[in-house]
Amino acid sequence: MKKFFAGMKPFQLLTLGFLSYVISGVLLLSLPWTRIVPVRFVDNVFNVVSAVSTTGLTTVSVADSYTFFGQFVLLCLFQLGGIGYMTMTSFIILSRGQVLSRNRVRILATEFSLPQGFQITRFVYNMIFFTVIIEALGACVLYSEFHAAGVKNAVWSSIFHSVSAFTTAGFSLNNNSLEGFRDNSIVNAVISGLCYLGALGFIVLQDFYLACRYRDHRITFTSKVILGVTGAIFVIMAPLFYFIEPSIQGLTPVDRLLVSCFQIMTASSTAGFNSVPIGQLSSASLTLVIIAMVIGASPSGTGGGVKTTSISALSGILASTLRGQKSVTFFGHAIPLVRLLTAVSATTLYLVVFQVGLFLLCLTEKCDFIKIIFEVASALGTVGLSMGLTSDLSTVGRWIIIALMFIGRVGPLTIGLALFHSQSADQSSSHTKSDLAV
Repeated sequence: MKKFFAGMKPFQLLTLGFLSYVISGVLLLSLPWTRIVPVRFVDNVFNVVSAVSTTGLTTVSVADSYTFFGQFVLLCLFQLGGIGYMTMTSFIILSRGQVLSRNRVRILATEFSLPQGFQITRFVYNMIFFTVIIEALGACVLYSEFHAAGVKNAVWSSIFHSVSAFTTAGFSLNNNSLEGFRDNSIVNAVISGLCYLGALGFIVLQDFYLACRYRDHRITFTSKVILGVTGAIFVIMAPLFYFIEPSIQGLTPVDRLLVSCFQIMTASSTAGFNSVPIGQLSSASLTLVIIAMVIGASPSGTGGGVKTTSISALSGILASTLRGQKSVTFFGHAIPLVRLLTAVSATTLYLVVFQVGLFLLCLTEKCDFIKIIFEVASALGTVGLSMGLTSDLSTVGRWIIIALMFIGRVGPLTIGLALFHSQSADQSSSHTKSDLAV
């Protein structure tokens, strides 16, 4: 068995690793003391995959269907899914003063596309450090607000929502997500901050940490691209949502601003919380949300989607083609060919999977097309927003969404490489470095 795994490629081990999380989670949620009411096997699988993929789509109410232990299992799953496969065990190994095996380093390097100059061991240390500190601070602030609002089990609810937000999982113990806190600026700000920190990724967090600690450390090109693209999405889409969405026009200007900023944030960070009913949004607003969900978060972060760095690479290709240039640049930096090929391949496979999933779901579900395309975009982008279709999905439809969520978390390109990548190609490209992570 050991020789079997030793002969596998990192892409294959990474895919099997997340699959092992799913199997373990399903076994735990199948225990009788994890459920308040009976839950079908397909629903347990659905919710486990949603947790591991940090999506947030659920077919049953988490608070009404699962006991504290069941909710804790889900929290552990989206915590592990957020920080990635092998990250926690690698941290434990390093904490004991031991050295990571070569195979483990290869798997971590495959999962986290790091820019040149980043060491995987330091990166793992900082990931756990940032996760613990940020989630603890978020939980403390949320507790004060939840306690003041009379939320039941405010301590557990604050911890659950803080971890869910930072991992961009979007799971909530409230059946209406965060609609009850629509006008609470502190809850909106804390949840948004947690989601964006998770979506921006640990590359950006480590970059700024090192910049604050060492004067000679320069922010990497990857971090600049991530911040630039993420900021552009928010600055463009939030005002559009503010002015075009009719369902929020009756709110005060401040509440409209909170809702607009929150919904664009939760879509682009692929968090999946909502402060207004998604099913009541107009077609124009839904289009904005779908675009934000497809673009998604950033590499080495907890979110899904095509990724902001891939969008920057594709934008560079387009701009260079229109200008008649042979080299591709973005923000004044030349992008290596291997990164361009990765971005194009990842985006192409993402769109292919999107179209296949959309076609299959159109065959199994009898509802408005906008609901189906929204559900597919949310599942593959590991977002978790829904127009109300999730709980009404047929059994076959649920398995389709399960597959889309899993593919969205592992990545269409990673699964494709796991199936078709040759050993020689793996060796020839394993040492390629770039200052842009895609």
